[in-house]
Amino acid sequence: MSANRLKKLRYPCGLAALFLSGCASPGPPRPPSLRLPQPLRNLSAAREGNEVELRFTLPQHTTDNLPLRPPVVQATLCRGLERDPCVLVPGRESQQLSISEPNGTARAIIWRDPLPPALTAGPPRVLIYRVQLENTRGRTAGWSASAYTLAGAAPPSVKDLHAEATRQGILLRWRPAPRQTTATDVLLHREPIGPPPTLKAKPKSKNEPTWFATNADTAGTAAAESLDSSAQENVPYRYTAVRRQKVSIDGHPLEMRSADSAPIEITLRDIFPPPVPTALNAAAFTEAGHFAVDLVWEPVEDPGLAGYIIERQPIDASGTATGPSQRLSPTPVTLPAFHDASANPAQRYRYSVSALDTHNNRSAAVSVIVEPSQPQ
Repeated sequence: MSANRLKKLRYPCGLAALFLSGCASPGPPRPPSLRLPQPLRNLSAAREGNEVELRFTLPQHTTDNLPLRPPVVQATLCRGLERDPCVLVPGRESQQLSISEPNGTARAIIWRDPLPPALTAGPPRVLIYRVQLENTRGRTAGWSASAYTLAGAAPPSVKDLHAEATRQGILLRWRPAPRQTTATDVLLHREPIGPPPTLKAKPKSKNEPTWFATNADTAGTAAAESLDSSAQENVPYRYTAVRRQKVSIDGHPLEMRSADSAPIEITLRDIFPPPVPTALNAAAFTEAGHFAVDLVWEPVEDPGLAGYIIERQPIDASGTATGPSQRLSPTPVTLPAFHDASANPAQRYRYSVSALDTHNNRSAAVSVIVEPSQPQ
């Protein structure tokens, strides 16, 4: 047997076997990839005024799960009423898009589609959008699944939105809905627009809302106002509002919103006094030869309460002051009661109690008169 023959028997895989881990069969040959972009799976459509906002994230792989090369696609958008053909949207035909952001993440796309007049009038109807992605050779795996929204006349915009700071939060008011408006509610959007100008705000809760809904806003059925009790002090906010109409057509629960209202800005500052104490009572008595006056009142329910200020002023029989008012405690009293052991039993007094909060906002005072315990 020749040397060459022996070499072939010893090394049946040839020299390539020296560089490979083995000579196992790679399996049946695979057809070449057509490099078709995967169809969109997360297309959404939201009606806002006379426009529709479309959102989707571009796929990173082909239909056979290979990375898209080159990393670009041609995107085409179509729209149509539910039982009509889906027609191409002008300006959104074969639009070239890079599939990734500069940092390598999948690219999120937001398109706005201004609707033609025929789709912004009349009753609500189901409106459908689809997107088709092609590779650089013009090949596609087809249209995406449909995203549903509404055609028809949008709810009227919220007018005259304004905000007022109150002790309970920010009170927002707006003009009531026109009488011909169908059943709607109002959504309020809040966003912080800068750091607190003076005091450091409390950390923002993860559950703090930026959108919150009011009650029904149909004319004559509800007050056109809402209290934002979760707003933080000393944080500047910007508010906008939209009306929302919700319908169900052919099993599709859908909604559309008006265009945004004009924005307003406000900063909630605590300049509001706490509630006035109530049910103040005074009892003068002499015990073991010592005269004293005990005061009691209903406690004030306020989360920022620092305590109570107690004052005493001598008065005559007509109620006219005969001397200066005297503060009886150097620091606020924390309990709804006070014991005055320095009163003159022969003097007529007016006692006053007011509430003080942690920002030094002081309430109006409640008063009670204590008569002398013996003739003057």
